[in-house]
Amino acid sequence: MSKGKLRQIKKRIDSTNSTMQITRAMEMVARAKIKKIESYLQYVRLYEKGLRKTLAIAGRELSELPFEDGEGEVLVVVTSDMGLCGSFNSEILRRADRILKEEKVDFIVAVGTKAEVHFRRNERVREVFSKFYDEPDIEAAGIIADRIFDLMKREKASGLRIVFSRFKSSLAQLADVVKVFPIEMDAADSDMYDFEPGVEELFDDVLTSWVISALLLAMQETRVGELYARQNAMRNATENAEKMIERLTLGKNKLRQATITQEIIEVVNGAEALKG
Repeated sequence: MSKGKLRQIKKRIDSTNSTMQITRAMEMVARAKIKKIESYLQYVRLYEKGLRKTLAIAGRELSELPFEDGEGEVLVVVTSDMGLCGSFNSEILRRADRILKEEKVDFIVAVGTKAEVHFRRNERVREVFSKFYDEPDIEAAGIIADRIFDLMKREKASGLRIVFSRFKSSLAQLADVVKVFPIEMDAADSDMYDFEPGVEELFDDVLTSWVISALLLAMQETRVGELYARQNAMRNATENAEKMIERLTLGKNKLRQATITQEIIEVVNGAEALKG
């Protein structure tokens, strides 16, 4: 009986050790990818901020802004394609579900496999981009932006919001929402500018670039947050596996010692019986 228990404990230790090797490897992969992507995030933030400022400068010269007369709202939900990153995706999806429940949203654009699976039965889904990118780039964001513009024009929508995970720190990734349309102009400086070409043409070009940059930033922030969340989750899993191996090893040693003690007692009792 004891030998059978020892074999079971040994199998559990071997299985846990194999799992620990996998979680440690996934943690190392996530850490390696973070170094490459996180530095790019700072440039994307500056790029989006600069375009937003330029848009405000050009927009104050216009009497009418795009998508002001339409009806309906588009909600873009950006998640990761993979799991094993704790509650990272569920927090984004909970934020999106709360918006869908409390506010009027007519159309959904799902970016990421987790968003696709979550909204697969929702009739409001119009576009899906799953397994679309590993490292977000401006080309991927441009393709999504083109499809969103086509959707808004086709459905005569006036609102556009993006739900994503805003990266705060290695330990904090917070689900957030940013409004793209209707355009809210930031307070621009009071300097006078000359526009070449005309302000309407310039505004259209800057607007397209800004929407692409806003999508790229949401994808980039979500990707960096996903990698940090996975790194933290895999580190915690590795530490838990180490603790479990320690407990199992201690239990195995106690059981082995008890087995040895029992065998010694049986030998001694047998010897005493022969003497008697």
